[in-house]
Amino acid sequence: MNQIATPKKKHTVLKWVISIIGVIILLVGGAAWYISAKWKPLLTTAIQGALIDASDSLYTVKFSDIEVNILLGSATVDSIEIIPNLDIYEKMKAHQVAPENIFSLKVFKLSLKNIKPLKVYQQKKLDIKNITIQNPELSVYYTKLNNQIQKKEDNRTPFERMKKTLKELKIASIFLTDVKFKYIDQSYKKPKITAFDQMNIRLNDILVDSLSALDTNRVFNTRDIIAEINNYSYATADSLYHINIHHAYVSSQKKKLTIGGMELKPRLSEMAFANQFKRQNERYKISFDSIIVKDIQFHELIDRRRVKSSNVTLDNGSVAVFLNRGKPQKTIDKGINFPHLALRRLKWDVIADTVVIKSTNIAYTEYNPKTQANGTVHFKDLSGRIFNVTNDSASLIKKHTADAYLQTYIMGKGKIDIHIAFNLVDKKGAFSYDGTLGPMSFTALNPLTKPMAMLSTKSGEVQGMEFNIKGNVDGAQGRLVLRYTDLNIAIMKKDGDDNLKKSGIISFLANALLLDSANPKGKDPLKIAYPVYERPREASFFNLMWKTVFEGLKTSVGITKDKENKLKERADKFKQSKSDRGKRKEERIKRREERNSK
Repeated sequence: MNQIATPKKKHTVLKWVISIIGVIILLVGGAAWYISAKWKPLLTTAIQGALIDASDSLYTVKFSDIEVNILLGSATVDSIEIIPNLDIYEKMKAHQVAPENIFSLKVFKLSLKNIKPLKVYQQKKLDIKNITIQNPELSVYYTKLNNQIQKKEDNRTPFERMKKTLKELKIASIFLTDVKFKYIDQSYKKPKITAFDQMNIRLNDILVDSLSALDTNRVFNTRDIIAEINNYSYATADSLYHINIHHAYVSSQKKKLTIGGMELKPRLSEMAFANQFKRQNERYKISFDSIIVKDIQFHELIDRRRVKSSNVTLDNGSVAVFLNRGKPQKTIDKGINFPHLALRRLKWDVIADTVVIKSTNIAYTEYNPKTQANGTVHFKDLSGRIFNVTNDSASLIKKHTADAYLQTYIMGKGKIDIHIAFNLVDKKGAFSYDGTLGPMSFTALNPLTKPMAMLSTKSGEVQGMEFNIKGNVDGAQGRLVLRYTDLNIAIMKKDGDDNLKKSGIISFLANALLLDSANPKGKDPLKIAYPVYERPREASFFNLMWKTVFEGLKTSVGITKDKENKLKERADKFKQSKSDRGKRKEERIKRREERNSK
């Protein structure tokens, strides 16, 4: 009897345990269902009401459904749209309180994790650990509002706007992956669209409470906004270039933008590119291994479209420019594209305390239709700093000049140290430049002078050069001193096969009558040049700089207008004499043939 009773008791106890657990599960499940059913409209109201209140009714949020799991503390929201109310926006513009940037966001589904429903129910505090949003579409619309200077500030914080609905909103992190991002600038006649695909955005430590608005380290009440793109490429509006970015990363907390591997790549070869235009048009090919922008003021970037940074560094770059001189010249005056005049035309305010350039190579190539060849001047390992790069009116009151201190090697040989001072407020784009050139051989310039000027240097050593020049869009003038020895040149001409060869007699005359072989020469005093150059409309800023220096070089080596005219007269006489000898020879041959025929 006792042996049979024992398992029955065990069975009874187990049955009771299972029953109790079942009841508990039913109670918990029922409670969870009840609370979820009650919390679902509460959470819906909290989300919608908080956004409406915080934005002064400018934005509304719509979604098809929200699923709540009270046991896991999670929720899933389907088919979300955050959209601006354009009627409200027009009223805000009328009252001069409208923001210049508004946005819209479309999301197929988002997931919220570790929500604490009791806080929402009892304390009106929405606390979310993580929100994940996949494949969203984010569009930002910019409208230039001319009345923004006079607009009255709305001093209410987001907390003060939403406190009737929530006393606190706290989100540990929001992840937006594979974002389709568009920035639509409506300040142009035809809105200008900048688009990025596959952008990842992360927002860390979002807090809206009674004190968060006072935290100057937060942007949109967020401790850190991070955006990142990888292996991105897009074509320019004219389809002539591709902009390639290997990696870009920006952090509002670090106040830093880092771009690793940026390239502006032409779609066509040099001559094919030139043939796309009826007139001369420069072709650019630009790349940098690294671009770093430090101490970005994100509040000013977002609110005022002001790009403010303490330091911009461009590292290990290459800039190549090509121009086909065989095309007709442009009809525009290139003076408008002087660097500091072009800076004024930017629609965004720019304030860069220091721009640092490191290890950058620059090449400028022209095709000369006369020689049917390219001439290239290149500058190797350009490095230096540019201070006070700005078009901001308030900053220009404090200082109206930008100063560039640069070092480079012309043709990879002669070291150039140059200081360029840009007057940022002068209507005619006033500027000055001074500097030095170190020792180098004249023969290093042959790859440039031979195809472009049909001139080759046989010998000559530059000992040094100093220059100090001032100019504006009208032209430039200044002082130049060139010290050199043993200069000897060869004037080139084309043979029957269109190849360049030395013109012996002209070269002899040039060296004998035109050039000084040295400066100073013998006991003669050092020759100082005072070049003056009037800029033609088609000449660019750097062309003006070079042509003014070239005028000084010509004077320094002895080339003057009088000598050039005398050389031309001698050359013309020589050609005429040669032609006369040829005619007399033909006449002698003809007479000889006539005598022999008799």
